[in-house]
Amino acid sequence: MKNHKWALSAVAIATLSSLLTPASALAWDSLTVFGDSLSDGGNVGRFTYDGAQHPLYDEILAAHLGQNLQASSRGGSNYAQGNGVTIPAINPDLNTQDQLASYLQSTGGRADGNGLYIHWVGANDIAAAVTNPLTARETISTSATAAVAQVKTLLDAGAGAVIVPNVPQLGSTPYMVEAVLSVLGSAATPALAAAFQSLDDVATPNTAARQQAVQDAFTQAAGQISTIPVVRDALAKQLYAAWQALSEQVTALSDGYNQQEEAGLAQLNGNIVRVDIAGLFNEVIANPTQYGLSNTIGMACPLGTSAAECSSAAPGFSSAQAYLFADHLHPSPAVHAMIADYIQSVLDAPAQVAALSQSPLMMARDMHNTLDGHLQQQRQQPASAGQFTVFGGYAGQHRDYQGDSWNNGDANTTNLTLGIGYQLTDNWQTGVLFSNANQRQEPSSNFDYKLRGNLVAIYSQLTLFDQGWINADLHYADLDFDSIERDIHIGPATRTEQGNSSGKLLGMRVQTGWSLPLGEHLNTGPVASYALDYGRVGGYSENGDSSTSMRYSDQTTHSQIGAVGWRIDSKQWLINPWAQVSYNHQFGDTDSTVRAGLKSTSTSFARSIEAGDKNWLDMSVGANVPLGQTVNAFAGVSTVGGNSDYHQVTWNVGVNATF
Repeated sequence: MKNHKWALSAVAIATLSSLLTPASALAWDSLTVFGDSLSDGGNVGRFTYDGAQHPLYDEILAAHLGQNLQASSRGGSNYAQGNGVTIPAINPDLNTQDQLASYLQSTGGRADGNGLYIHWVGANDIAAAVTNPLTARETISTSATAAVAQVKTLLDAGAGAVIVPNVPQLGSTPYMVEAVLSVLGSAATPALAAAFQSLDDVATPNTAARQQAVQDAFTQAAGQISTIPVVRDALAKQLYAAWQALSEQVTALSDGYNQQEEAGLAQLNGNIVRVDIAGLFNEVIANPTQYGLSNTIGMACPLGTSAAECSSAAPGFSSAQAYLFADHLHPSPAVHAMIADYIQSVLDAPAQVAALSQSPLMMARDMHNTLDGHLQQQRQQPASAGQFTVFGGYAGQHRDYQGDSWNNGDANTTNLTLGIGYQLTDNWQTGVLFSNANQRQEPSSNFDYKLRGNLVAIYSQLTLFDQGWINADLHYADLDFDSIERDIHIGPATRTEQGNSSGKLLGMRVQTGWSLPLGEHLNTGPVASYALDYGRVGGYSENGDSSTSMRYSDQTTHSQIGAVGWRIDSKQWLINPWAQVSYNHQFGDTDSTVRAGLKSTSTSFARSIEAGDKNWLDMSVGANVPLGQTVNAFAGVSTVGGNSDYHQVTWNVGVNATF
């Protein structure tokens, strides 16, 4: 009955979370979990206190995908089992080898190519190795090798991506204190009670305070054996030394498992999302207050009570501190939420970084707005053969993104363009220009950067029969992406990873139109254009060395935009307004793909982000203003309509002179 209550509550929590959390663009369509008690959603138990009320990390991740993760014993896709190990040789009843085999048997041997998988195992293998020191290293090696083989089986079966967390440092758990005091025989029970009464009540705001808390706990434990200060203190010193030695031994085994698993994973192909839970726990232990915790060595559950059976309403439950641990091994609900935050930040990072590839196209548009202002004026008041025309303009954009959680911010651009043209004949001008761009891009509240770029272009315009015209340009830009900042929220804590990159843009555009006279001062007619741009953003690594620091591959952009529209112009007035509306279509596959991984691993995974709407309207108005016989000013403003991904306003002002 208790298990059914857990299941119903977990369903309610996960369903509510899925309703409140928007699904990510091109998100995976399923989540399947293999592992031990850290991931078990109810096959053996839910190993955190008040498990019926609190979702585990994997259930939170599933809700982010719009999924409702259920235990496999209830027909769901969470196969993890408390006490699970890697292979039957260590535990014939509870192991990920059998979990994986059961899953593949149910799917005909195929994994979901659009599915996300979690494979997290090893803690119980390390615990088994500790109990048999003579074979400990062999056990660790065998288990790590088996874990890698199981990940390979998933990838070979077609799995879209596999999350493989490393094992937290078991040497940092309260279990180490229990293990040391358990050797005291009949005195162990009062010694344990005294030790954990001390550990549970004290705050450990840093590593030094944590160490002191353990020393004090052993002093309290030793006091249950002897009240003679000299004897008590000597025994406490011995117990503390034994705790240090055991913690170092177990930490070494944990490190060995993680390193061997990492070495094996590095040899595999496919999308492996390696996450550094061990590193994250070390960072939390070093500064728990930042993460909303106050105690990293005690536990909330009563001594001897498993987190799977632990209730905050039970006698002996401690609320004296905000605990890292629910029981002697398992994290508290708040820490499960932090693990989910951390893994989600790794999954989202390449999708956030993919936004870098869009800013070069905005730079090209700013340049084109100024060039168009000049060329439009020249069509109304052309220079004579042999004359030079100089022009300059200032252009910019404001864009409000309206997409998913990593594409809901805004952007502002500014652009200065200077150019010179030469009139080869009365109806043919050619020229060159230079453009400098500065952009502040904040695609989402958790990701922002600056773009600085220099662009050069050659252009030409030909008028035909006094009514038709065609122009073209070829442009190249050198780009610097500065102050790239990615914010990561882990519980109440926020950290920022920073980086820098560079890029290139090569493109061309052709425009044409035909003017139909509407009297002396007006003409109108169709317009059409085609633009082709290739952009490249260089790969880079973030500057930090924390558990969240990542590296990214190169990314490329291939943009083909065709447009058709209608235009109306005026001439020979003091101010000559114009207006244009055009329908735009993006050709081809414009998805952005970035490959990424933590700096601490050699593995990586790819994330593809779908381009936005392929069709939209541009609506523009502007004016040309003669300032004399040879000098003219021009200005324009435009907006985008019918695009569900962003709302955009662009503007430009400029001047040209003929001599």
